[in-house]
Amino acid sequence: MPDHLYELAANHRWSWHPPTRELLDAMPGAAPDRHPVAALRQADPAALAEWSVEHGSRIDELHAELEALVHSVGEPSIAYFSPEFGVAAELPQYSGGLGILAGDHLKSASDLALPLVGVGLFYRVGFFRQEISDRRQHERYEPVDPEMVGAVDTGETVHVTVDGHDVAVRVWKQMVGATPVVLLDTAVESNPAWAQRITDRLYSGDRAHRLHQEIVLGVGGVRALRALGIDPDVFHLNEGHACFLLLELLGELVDAGSTLDEAIADVRGRSLFTTHTPVPAGIDRFSRELVEPEVTSWAGRLGVDVDTVFGWARLPSDDEREPFNTAALAFELCGRANGVSQLHSGVSRELFASLPRAAAVEGITNGVHARTWVSPELQAFYDEHLGGDWENGDRAAWARITDAPMDAFVRARRAGRSRLLDLVRERTGVELDPDGCIVGFARRFATYKRVALLLEDREGLERSLDAGAQFVFAG
Repeated sequence: MPDHLYELAANHRWSWHPPTRELLDAMPGAAPDRHPVAALRQADPAALAEWSVEHGSRIDELHAELEALVHSVGEPSIAYFSPEFGVAAELPQYSGGLGILAGDHLKSASDLALPLVGVGLFYRVGFFRQEISDRRQHERYEPVDPEMVGAVDTGETVHVTVDGHDVAVRVWKQMVGATPVVLLDTAVESNPAWAQRITDRLYSGDRAHRLHQEIVLGVGGVRALRALGIDPDVFHLNEGHACFLLLELLGELVDAGSTLDEAIADVRGRSLFTTHTPVPAGIDRFSRELVEPEVTSWAGRLGVDVDTVFGWARLPSDDEREPFNTAALAFELCGRANGVSQLHSGVSRELFASLPRAAAVEGITNGVHARTWVSPELQAFYDEHLGGDWENGDRAAWARITDAPMDAFVRARRAGRSRLLDLVRERTGVELDPDGCIVGFARRFATYKRVALLLEDREGLERSLDAGAQFVFAG
């Protein structure tokens, strides 16, 4: 297997870099929804060798560009913890918006040369493939082999105590442009069967399974960074799932001789919490009975009683019997917190009004990684007519949009719309009007996602439909 070609396939820059994607899509064995590394590993050797010779100069050119990008960023100083990363559909390690945001952060960090490292779990079973037959949904889960999606075994294994047992955690690494991602995997032969299943599937199993995943993510994540020689200045929690990293950081400092107050001040000085969900249903809570055996060791390590730890993870408005609240713990021990829009930050301040530290929730409006979500045709149009840095919202670039030719814009936009129409036709048999307004809704069908919000204004919906609006739902 040609080394340069493998590195292009294993580094997920192809997910937002059309020239690399075009090259990899032309490889022998390439197919939609198939990871380029899997295509490489399973390709006919003779056909691959012949194709590689034919495209050798292009492979070397793109590889040199990738190498320059990777070496443009120094050692990571920001650790971004998330239970999911939505980098590409061919890498099924995400479920919904939380993961998509995290994946976009990794890509933007690469583009901006930010020294960031992602930390997450490696799920051996990805999201399910949905099929509809006889008017019923059927799910088909497919196993994920780390080496078939470009993950590299770092050779490091860390250990985390879960449910009173020592659990070995293998440390993998993947690259997203210049951004490394450290992924933790408990499918280790030395672990008992139940421990091997901790990282089997995202958001599955019972409450104990979820708790075990979050302990591995937070505690195992910190220990994996230490094992790799990465010493971040900042720890960023994408939601409360990684909150146990805060207890691990406190434990490190107390072990090194700090008082608890000194340790808390230190951790607050280098931690940030992003809260996403504006309703209680989206926030992890665990019963005291379930969590107490897990946090008892940290309480002893920090020299406090268990009730003190539970006090950090409880809303003051709740009584002492209320469950362990991961968001409350993150608010208590992180120095800064933000919501994901100006409106959401206000909602969060109301939702967590009984937490004094939540009063300072900042509003940071989420952006998207434009090169991922803008079609290749529109990217080419913007590159030609707006110039550099349009994808980062450069005002000077976007000021030139009024001078861009409308007919060229319409042609570029229709190319993407045509693909959507084809997809809807293939999946549903429905023919959409190519010139009509299309409104898309693509979210998980959890109750709090409010998929039925469209139906609350029936008159407005009727007017929209009468005017030719078309609604496409996916999730």
